Amino acid sequence: MAKPMFSNVLPPLPVFQRRRARRLAVWNGAVWAIGNGLAGATLIIYLARELHYERLGLGIGLILAAPHVAGLLRLAAPAMIQQFGNRKRFCIACFLLSALTLSVLPWTCAPGRLPAPGWSLTALIALWCVYHLLQYLGTVALWSWLADVARGRIRGRFLGVRERWMVAGTAAAAIDVGLFVWGIEKTCPALPAWIPYGIATALGAGFMFVALVPLCLMPSIAPKRDTKCPKITLSDIRRGLKEFVAPFGDARFLPLLLFGCWFSLFNGVTQAAQRYFPMHVLGLPLAAMLSLETGSRLGRWGVSPRLGALADRFGNRPVMIVSQLLVAAGMLFFVAATLGGWWWLVGAWALWIAYAGLNVCMPNLMLKLAPRETNASYIAAFDGLRGLFYAVSVVVGGRLVDLYRASSVSIGPAEVQFFALLFLFGWATRSLGAAILLLVKEQVGEDVGPGRDPTFD
Repeated sequence: MAKPMFSNVLPPLPVFQRRRARRLAVWNGAVWAIGNGLAGATLIIYLARELHYERLGLGIGLILAAPHVAGLLRLAAPAMIQQFGNRKRFCIACFLLSALTLSVLPWTCAPGRLPAPGWSLTALIALWCVYHLLQYLGTVALWSWLADVARGRIRGRFLGVRERWMVAGTAAAAIDVGLFVWGIEKTCPALPAWIPYGIATALGAGFMFVALVPLCLMPSIAPKRDTKCPKITLSDIRRGLKEFVAPFGDARFLPLLLFGCWFSLFNGVTQAAQRYFPMHVLGLPLAAMLSLETGSRLGRWGVSPRLGALADRFGNRPVMIVSQLLVAAGMLFFVAATLGGWWWLVGAWALWIAYAGLNVCMPNLMLKLAPRETNASYIAAFDGLRGLFYAVSVVVGGRLVDLYRASSVSIGPAEVQFFALLFLFGWATRSLGAAILLLVKEQVGEDVGPGRDPTFD
């Protein structure tokens, strides 16, 4: 039988090396998350606002969506990893180039650097795309790598611990960047408004460089290169195409893929409104938005390891169903905010602590249902297709904000605002996503795919 094109052909890492690799993976996630918190999408959106772009709703949609459109190219990641010859080197190279791209973003897009504000926004979106594309390619290799160092019954707990420290890093950085921008604006009012955002973005890139150190130290299974046949043969191409389409014909994997696409589609359609409404209708400053996000992240920090342990014991599916229903209910607090005051948003971000269950269990279930020998193809298909659905919906949602943000609909004697209707739609469609999870078949306590590891260290 021919060996899979993207297989791990060497024996598993020794137990002590897997443990060391998991510790380093946690450190990598924590430090990278600090950089991500300093240079997150919220900060980039506020930076875009300083470019004085007229159609900010569509601009927000493009900032959120464009990276995911480019991210569809991650479907080629398994073939690229194969040609690169080593997942570890490919992963590190991609993350290194992504950090370099982020470091030049604010200075390239600074107001006045390019002939017109539209050019600055275009450059910002283009560099934001390249930065994310490189991260997405590296992440495919990283997930495949982590599947080797955290297998079977302990994977949920490992992912929960890693998620906890990633959330902690992002939360700490978000608090600091919010206070930093607020402080600069108050103490140096004559300073160009984009400068604090640019400094924060550059600092975020710096932490992402530091996050490469744990990756360099992490043990990895290095596949053997076939020195007798360095060229790609017709058999290799056929085998590669077969593995490329395998996720889309796998009856075990398809229900999870369907849920992932549904989740991304109806999360994305309200994203522009979720950011535009607090920023422009309620007038919340960056510090207030980051405080809400940070409070939710701190809640995820507390529950992530416990949810991972529950997933290992009872399965990922029940944790994901409850989490999805709670996440959906958060939209009802946005509806209340259209009728009352901004403080209703606190309830939304409180319920969004439940994202921890999805952040831990979705990748865990993805790795569980994917055959270990060809999991890079499954990872690329799952993340790439979800990204495409998210990108399309977030652009549509941004355009809807630009067209109808001042509109309302008469329902009986009441006038219902556009934002309230959109948030109600988001609650209903997200809630239906929980029903799709009932189609997922999961064996509790072990890997489903072939090639599972018999040891659970």
